[in-house]
Amino acid sequence: MRPRRKNYLPTLILIVILWSLLGLMLFFVEPELVKNILLPGLYLPFFLLFFPAGFFSLAVILGNTRRGLLVTIGLTCWLILRLYQLDNGLNLLLILGILIVADRYFN
Repeated sequence: MRPRRKNYLPTLILIVILWSLLGLMLFFVEPELVKNILLPGLYLPFFLLFFPAGFFSLAVILGNTRRGLLVTIGLTCWLILRLYQLDNGLNLLLILGILIVADRYFN
């Protein structure tokens, strides 16, 4: 019996659409328009596009949905910390440590 091959075409189409929408938002939308939507100063629409785009991209690149999710959560946390100017080496090490422990725990 032949092993089933995964069909990546729908995922790749979704990845291209999400990254295109994110790029269009970065180039054509004023940051002040999306800065205070729902949460003050968070640029929520950016993160709502970045998270699924990063997740699907990394899940395909890494070949593992769980690791793609963990890396995307780490990147998103790091970007949010950068937004609030809390990005230092210790926070980066703590995020990496939490992600490694979560990966080992769910493995």
